[in-house]
Amino acid sequence: MKQRIITGLLGSSLAVLVLVFLQTWLPGVLLALFAGMGAYEIMHVGGVRNKGMMATGVLMAVALMPILEYELLDRIKFPYTAALCLYILILVLCLFFRYEKTSFAHLLITLAASVGLPWSIFTLLLIRKTLQDYCGPTVEPNLIIYFWFFCFCCAWLTDAGAYFVGVRFGKRKLCPNISPKKTVEGAVGGIVLTLLFNIGFALLFNAVFLKQMHLNVWTIAVLSPAICIVSMVGDLIASVYKRNFGAKDYGRLFPGHGGVMDRFDSLIFVSPMIWMILYFACTWGPALHELLGFWILLKPVG
Repeated sequence: MKQRIITGLLGSSLAVLVLVFLQTWLPGVLLALFAGMGAYEIMHVGGVRNKGMMATGVLMAVALMPILEYELLDRIKFPYTAALCLYILILVLCLFFRYEKTSFAHLLITLAASVGLPWSIFTLLLIRKTLQDYCGPTVEPNLIIYFWFFCFCCAWLTDAGAYFVGVRFGKRKLCPNISPKKTVEGAVGGIVLTLLFNIGFALLFNAVFLKQMHLNVWTIAVLSPAICIVSMVGDLIASVYKRNFGAKDYGRLFPGHGGVMDRFDSLIFVSPMIWMILYFACTWGPALHELLGFWILLKPVG
């Protein structure tokens, strides 16, 4: 328990550091490194032992973040579809030359780990870009910080709340065959704690930190439980993957917590969901306000 708490505090400190330098290159670099480590863990747990395939997958996971963020393929007029086909061809060649140690299942695992995982993490940067496109280049940095913090809270606070409430009050198992320690009481406790925190945090940001755009707190209150459920489902899906291959943890990078994927498993489901909600709210919000008379998620001050 002590080791888990210390590691959690260190991880939270790193998250705060990223938020402080949110509009610099630092978040992109850290997310690219985490994507590479997460891809390696997924492939390792999945039994991929083809060194060429693993190296190619890790390099793609790291490179995909700057490729997408800076639109590098668009600048050289190279279609994304052609790039994906070329990458799959390289993986097929890795399979062909080491077929005795590699199966098509390993190729699919590598493809999902090196493309699907980085894209999910990249949606954190898409949140920043969506707000910049909607609010303009003068977007309030605190607004971007809020939505990143909202992602972290829905992913990590739900898990932490469920753990501590489950340890104290848990009796009924939630999914005993997938994650024996998770309980119904813990899940409910995690959702309630996260909901209350998100409401309070939104009110605080509206009152203190946001000057141009305000959050619709009622929308935050409605979204929080739904996103918490997405977080828990994502955690269970990641646990199913480990169980299928007989692994307890994805890695040992974080003492008491496991590897990168043991900490980011929920976030890679939560972040895309929040980005999609934010994108549609920014895109349709003004029109819906004209039609229905209320703002969906963000509203101008005054």
